[in-house]
Parts: sequence; structure tokens; C-alpha cells
Amino acid sequence: MRDIERLLIGVNLIGSLVAGFRHEALWFPVAVAAFGLYVVVQDRALRRRIGARAWPSEGFARFSFNTNLKFGLSHLILGALLFAVAGTISGVMAA
Repeated sequence: MRDIERLLIGVNLIGSLVAGFRHEALWFPVAVAAFGLYVVVQDRALRRRIGARAWPSEGFARFSFNTNLKFGLSHLILGALLFAVAGTISGVMAA
């Protein structure tokens, strides 16, 4: 899963910059869907491995879900900032 995280980070950074320069706000639903799918798939895979076990495993699954959710949200915010900076630079250069 760490390889998928690295891929998501790279695509988010490059995609946000490109979409910012081109002023394409449609990039955001794509990025949200990608990070949301990652969080759900990671959670389902972990819960499938855990199975029907006791409380500590459920607590770890919740912790893992929240960690992945924070990962996704933080990178979406970073992508939004890069989008805004790229859009501003593109707008200033065109004027």
C-alpha cells in the first residue's frame, strides 16, 4: 500500500500543478475520489485480514482508518494550495 501512497502523492502534486496552470477545477473531484477510494480499500483490506477478532484489532482498524483519512485530507489541502499558486502564476504570466 505504501507504493500506492507514493503514486497518489506524485499524481496529486503533478496533477494539481498542471490543472492549476490550465485553470481546470474538475481536478478536485478526481483527486477526492482517488484519495477516498484509497481510504476505503485500505480499510476493507485491513478488516478482512483482522476478521472477527476482539477489541484491540477493532481499535487498530479505527486508528488505521483515521490515519489514512488524515493522509488523504492533508494531501488534498496541499494539492489545493499548489492549484491556487499555479493558477495565480498562470494568470499573472498571461496578463
